[in-house]
This record gives sequence, C-alpha cells and structure tokens, in this order.
Amino acid sequence: MSDSKGIDWVESSVLSAIDTTFSTTFCADKDSNLQIKRLRNQSELSENPEHSKSYLWWKDISGVNDLENFSTRHDQCQIFCIRQKHSYARLYITRTRFEQLLHHYGVFSRFWDFLLPFSFKTRESDLVNAPFRFRNLGLNRPPAIGSYECAYGYRYVELNHRDQPMHENPDYDPWSIRQSAVYQQYNSHYGRIMFILITPSETARKNLETAILHASSKGRTLNAFDLHRILISTLHENWRLYIRSLESLMTQQSERVTLAQVENQEEKLSPLTDFNVNFIDRQRLKMIEDKVLDLVIIFESLYSTLSKLRNHCEAHCKKAQCIDCTCYITIEELEEQMHEAQVNLKKVDVLHKRAQGTAQLLSDLLDYENAQVAHLNEKALNGLVRETKEENSRMRVLTERSTADAAAVKILTIITLIYLPVTVVANFFSSQLIRVDAAGQVSVILGAYWFAVVSIPLTIVTLAAWQCWIRWSARKHDIKTEKAVELDREKRLDFALTRTTSFTSLWNFVLFNRRGRRGADFGGAGRLTA
Repeated sequence: MSDSKGIDWVESSVLSAIDTTFSTTFCADKDSNLQIKRLRNQSELSENPEHSKSYLWWKDISGVNDLENFSTRHDQCQIFCIRQKHSYARLYITRTRFEQLLHHYGVFSRFWDFLLPFSFKTRESDLVNAPFRFRNLGLNRPPAIGSYECAYGYRYVELNHRDQPMHENPDYDPWSIRQSAVYQQYNSHYGRIMFILITPSETARKNLETAILHASSKGRTLNAFDLHRILISTLHENWRLYIRSLESLMTQQSERVTLAQVENQEEKLSPLTDFNVNFIDRQRLKMIEDKVLDLVIIFESLYSTLSKLRNHCEAHCKKAQCIDCTCYITIEELEEQMHEAQVNLKKVDVLHKRAQGTAQLLSDLLDYENAQVAHLNEKALNGLVRETKEENSRMRVLTERSTADAAAVKILTIITLIYLPVTVVANFFSSQLIRVDAAGQVSVILGAYWFAVVSIPLTIVTLAAWQCWIRWSARKHDIKTEKAVELDREKRLDFALTRTTSFTSLWNFVLFNRRGRRGADFGGAGRLTA
C-alpha cells in the first residue's frame, strides 16, 4: 500500500497520514498471526483424496509466497481472520503483512478507513465506523455478475465475563460494546468470494463457516449477500438484551427520583423525607444517557449498512436467469433486520427521552431542595431576629435600672462629700494628738509628727496597690474579651464558609445539571433531526 500510483486524490487522503495514524494499530513480527480458511473446488479435492471429507481447510500465512499462491487459486471461498487480544489492543498482524494481503488481492485503499478504531488505546474515542463502501471492479454492470468489492464496519455487544461482583462496584457493567470490520471481494475470473474479517465475534465466525459448509454440502452456489446477512444476524439478540439492561438501570434511577415523598403535602416547601440523591447518582444517570446516545449512532449506521446490502443484492440478482435463486429470501431477511434495527432505534429514542425526563425531574427536585433549605434558613434567621429583639428589650430594662441605681449612688456620693470634711476635722480634734487644757487652750503633743510619718506613706502604698489592682483587672478582662471575640470570630467564619460552600456547590451543581441537560437536548435534537 505504500505505492499510491493509480489512486485518486480522495482515496489517497487516508494514505498521506498512514505512518502516524496507524502507528499503534499493528503488532510486532513475533506476534503476527494471519490464518486463511479455504473452501476448495472439487478438482482440488479429487487431487487430494485424503482431504475429501474436509471442505474448509485452514493454514497459517507464513510469508508473501503464501499470499501470492492463494491469491491465484480458484477456490469457492477464502476467509482471512485478523484478531486482537482485546478491544483496546493491537491487531495480531504486522503492517507489512497487512499491506501484502491488500496488494495481492487488489483491495481498495478505502479499507484503511475501517482500521482506524482498531488500535492500542486507553479509552474509547470512535463513535462509529466508516460508512459502507462498494465498488465494481470490472466493466460489467448489474445484473451482470462481475467483480466487485465492499467493506463496512459494525458494532456488537457481548458479555465481558469479568469477575467483579456488583457489591464491590455498583457501576460494574457486564456488557462490552466491541467492533468489527468486514471486507468482501468477488473475483469473477477465479469465481471466488474472499472475506477479510477484522476481530469478528466467535458466534459470527462460526455461523459464517457453518453457512458456507452447509451450502457446499448441498451443492449450492454461494451467495455473498446471504453470507453478509448471516454475519449481521448474530448482532440483534444481544442488542435486545443490552437495551433491556439499560432500561432496567434507567428504571432504578427513575424510581428513586419519581417516588420521592414530602413530609407534608399541604405545607409549602415541605422537606423531602426519603430523598437521598447525590452527585454520584447524577453521574450514573449521565453515563446511561451517553450509552443511549451511542446506541442511536450505532443503530443508524447498522440500518444504513443493511439498506446498502439490500439494494446491492437486489441490483446483482439475475432474477429469472438465476438458477436456484435465493436472492429474494436474502432481501426479505435483510429487510427484517432493517425493521429490527428501526425498532431498536425507536426503543433507544424512548430511553433517551426517559433519561432526559428523569434528569429534568432530578434538577427540579434539587431546586426544590435548595428552596426548602433556603426556607429553613429564613425561618432560622427570623427566629434569631426575634430572640435578638427580646434580648435587646431585656438589656434596655437592665440599662434603665442601672441608670436609676447610678443616680442614687451619685446622690449618696454627694452627701458623703458634704459631710466628709466635717467628719475628718472632728476625728482629728477628737484624737490624742490634740490636747485641750482646763483653760480651754489647744495644744499639740510633742510626737504628733509620727502621725504624718505613718499616714502619708501608708496612703501612698494604698493608692499604689489600688492602681496595680485596677490595671491587672483591666488587663485580665481585656485578654478574656480578646479570646472570646477571636473564638466568636472563628465560629462565625467557619459557619459562613460552610454555608457559602454549601450554597455555591449546590448552585454550581444545579447549573451543571441545566447546562448538561440543555446540551443533551440540543445534541439529541440535532441527531434526531438528521
């Protein structure tokens, strides 16, 4: 495929970036494993009587000589199967061997488009495969049977059989969506039908081989479109089971929201009694909604592929000129599969609408809970205001009483100040320091100075002690007040931060729900309109 001569600019657009795009698609040489299964013609069976009972013969492709040899064989059917370890791993084939396969069988370059989803990756990134491709290889036009080739991809679902109990991981999904690609070529020169199957399911591969062996044992000519019909028919049963599992998950989430009850139906903004929904539930609902949207694309692509196969089968049918023609049966069964794809698409559309309705109701309930919390906060604030008013009233009464007491103390102080000088003078003259003789003469004793010596220092010490006690009491009161104020400030700050964080988180969550819901509505509407 490195030689792009003869390829038009549309087909070579993929080849221009092949080195970077498919760098993680193919494996190393030691892990390469390409097998071919052949339905040999009768002449070859007669030449090898030891294999006369074996119709499908398989062989490992070990080199380019094997590919060159088998590409010129007149086999009725050849099937190349390319596998991978798991859906996120590389293909078990080297890039060189794959290019040799495409080169010797003349596969069109657009088949590279179908290899894009098959590479080593850490997450799913491809929503859908490339569209159905069909090309006539000769000058013949339908209904004349000439060489042609076609390719398409599809997705199928199957149980992953992972050993992980549901109680350990509630989000465990037993289903895995996988992908497969099919290339088919009819060579009128060799009368040969060739398939390249990339990571087919085991059921699809076995059903295809069984159909080929059955047609060969009955001596019937292989119908390539009937083989395509058999390949795709293996998808529908598991898709039905998968849709039922999604419906069950949706019902569980929906019941938790729709069956929420309020404490008092007559009370305005009554609290919800059994409403226990958190952000994880919203994430699970979003995951279900994303899976449903993926199914819309998958079934639309599947319906398009079936429609193209049906049209080409009808175009290549020779009708009256065809011996033992079964094309009409194939067309009818393809139409039945198209109808089933449409039914599944309608089921998915209903699931998507239910998911949107559940998300809308969940957002409304979250808004209701937010309003109810705000209502409770308002009631609490109103109660706090009433308590503050009552406390202010009591403080006013106490203040008035304190003012009255202060006035009485003031009057007593004034009276005391009036009589204090008289009392001091009376006490001084009544002491032993003053003597009054019989003649009425007043005299001071000789040791009267000791009164001043003792009283003045004592007064100074008393005043100093009083000042120290006042300062110590004031400092102690200030420290206690500062601690109380700091503690109260920390409590108020913690309360404000907690309340702000709660309201901000809840408001952001509501906004996220609304934006996600509007985006899903817009995307879903766009896809449904398309």
